[in-house]
Amino acid sequence: MSSHQSAPDGPDDPNSPGPAAAPRKRVRKASRTNPGGSSNDLRADVLRALAVVKITTPHQLWRLLRPGALENKFARAALNDLDKKRIAVKHGTGKDGRDIWGMTTAGRDAAKALFPDGREIGGIARKAGSSSAAGHALAVTETIISFLVGGTGPGVDPKGIHGDRTAPGVGPGFGRLEQWATEVEHLTPHKPTVRTDAVLRAADHGVPVLLVEVDLDNESNPIVATKIDNYRSFFEHVRTRPNPHQRGTLAYADWADSSRSREIHWRRTYPPTGRPGYPPIAIVLGHLGERAMRQRVETLTHMTRHHWIGRHLGDGFYNRSEAIPLLFTSLELLTERGPLSPIWRRAGREGPLQPLHDALDDHDGPDAYAKHQQAKRAQQQAEQEAAERRRQERELLATACPTCHRTADKYKNPTFASDGTKLCRFCQKKADDAERAQVAEQITAAAETHSERVQIAENASLFRTVFGARKPKEAKPR
Repeated sequence: MSSHQSAPDGPDDPNSPGPAAAPRKRVRKASRTNPGGSSNDLRADVLRALAVVKITTPHQLWRLLRPGALENKFARAALNDLDKKRIAVKHGTGKDGRDIWGMTTAGRDAAKALFPDGREIGGIARKAGSSSAAGHALAVTETIISFLVGGTGPGVDPKGIHGDRTAPGVGPGFGRLEQWATEVEHLTPHKPTVRTDAVLRAADHGVPVLLVEVDLDNESNPIVATKIDNYRSFFEHVRTRPNPHQRGTLAYADWADSSRSREIHWRRTYPPTGRPGYPPIAIVLGHLGERAMRQRVETLTHMTRHHWIGRHLGDGFYNRSEAIPLLFTSLELLTERGPLSPIWRRAGREGPLQPLHDALDDHDGPDAYAKHQQAKRAQQQAEQEAAERRRQERELLATACPTCHRTADKYKNPTFASDGTKLCRFCQKKADDAERAQVAEQITAAAETHSERVQIAENASLFRTVFGARKPKEAKPR
């Protein structure tokens, strides 16, 4: 075969079948019952989301259910198909021009089959047509979505959902949609009933229970503070258990008089929080500037101080076993950065903003106080030991010999040491030896002097014997 000839069945071969055709995109055909062409799984996901959040828009469903889709057409198709079945209903249009959807009573009944037995679905949003109610309900939905999917990052296109999730300070979300519930009623011994905007129960993520209140500056500070008062009534409500014994028996009377017959009511609804105090309350504030946000948090913190402060243990530590952990953040920060980023301000806690779990943890509670006391006692003991060592050192320095400067600890026999005023035994022995040597030298010198004098006297006596006595000189006449 020539080098200029093409290979058989190659691209230049006219008999070649050519490249394989690209697979055609599968398009679901519409039916009479589902004119939008949505699938059963998609409609189930949308209905499950409606059962939880109550009010939403196709744009929010896009972000919540199918963030990888190119647009929210799938959500609009599923909502239209559910509308035809009278399961979903459109409540109107929001300020941003997006349709607002909810579910009907039939939709609530149909949604029960999508959740485990015993799951409370709650009511439906009947007043979502009003602008204020719709805005608040959509803000609650946005809060739940932010918890689940995390922050979007700054500068998100309003027509899209994809932001810069890799931007500094942007964190992920956590939990699952079925771990949320909205419009949850909490009965109190005295009216009114506390209705919580949203409740999160994600024990597998370190948040066994979190009560979320969303406020778009449509409630005054006294109203919010009164709601915290009502939460206190709910948490302190003690319920009497049914007596398992027969009336009139001794066991019946013993049960009625014992502490076993009473239980804290909220523990029948929620599991233990794993942290000191009652279930935490997170207040999400929206439609506020930075200055107004800071002022409102300070005001609400001051007005609810008796609920979150706890009992002072000393040194800045508190026992909050009967306190309500109160957290604050803004809807804008939550949407942009996510719940695990440092966006939370805990009531009574100074310093920078904290991530959710750090804000929930009790850093100055009884456990921390016990460690602080233990460290304080250890420090006091160390100071006492240091003072004792310094005293002993002073005592040792006081026993230093004036001559050799050795202290008492330098001697095997302590009796040889000095008391600081006299010499030690060795230096004293040297001094005594030196003194005896000096005395001996003085005696020797005196003896030698005396011997010389005796010799001189003897010589003089001998001289007088030989030569006679010396005659005195005569005085010369003047």
